[in-house]
Amino acid sequence: MHRPIIFDFDGTVVDSEPLANRGLAEVLTELGFPTTFDEALTKYIGLRMVDCVERIEQVHGRRLPGAFADLCRARITYLIERHLQPVPGAIPFVRARAENRIAIASSSRVVSIERGLARVGLNGVFDGRIFSAADIERGKPHPDIFLTAAQGLAAHPSECIAIEDSVLGVRSAVAAGMTVIGLTAGGHCSPTHWQSLVDAGAHTTADSYDQVASYIAGL
Repeated sequence: MHRPIIFDFDGTVVDSEPLANRGLAEVLTELGFPTTFDEALTKYIGLRMVDCVERIEQVHGRRLPGAFADLCRARITYLIERHLQPVPGAIPFVRARAENRIAIASSSRVVSIERGLARVGLNGVFDGRIFSAADIERGKPHPDIFLTAAQGLAAHPSECIAIEDSVLGVRSAVAAGMTVIGLTAGGHCSPTHWQSLVDAGAHTTADSYDQVASYIAGL
């Protein structure tokens, strides 16, 4: 019997993190909150927009303009519409398991996830099984979004395999009681990123979807 698989989305299915964090850093800098691309990756990856705003204001010690979220989403959408690619290996891996119990548990909004899936040719594959932390009270690193996804698959969390690329996401899935694979195949992952995921509690790491498939086959 195939174990349920719950995917994060950004940086796990689509290679959007370089684009999103470039857009975030650009908008913040233009608004007078100087932020480099590397700082955006280090401090804000994996957060919902509402939590990202809170973290940015903590880092800079002052409030963001009210238009920030809309400006940021618009810049990121612009970049994604022109440059989005799938994470290498994600498309065949997902397609091969489309008839199994699979879901997405992401900090992004459902509309953004659906748009990204359509751009990489996976529209319809996750219909009814896209779960967004934007729709619940607590985002990652709390376990709520992964628990919600497991419930949506009618699965016990301990049955589920979570595939995550961020420290916050790994902590979320570990807290939910899942077997967690830390994936470092995205364009934002440095050569030492795997260690951060292990430190966050990932049960194993993989730098390709071939390695993910091999690990799952051995469970």
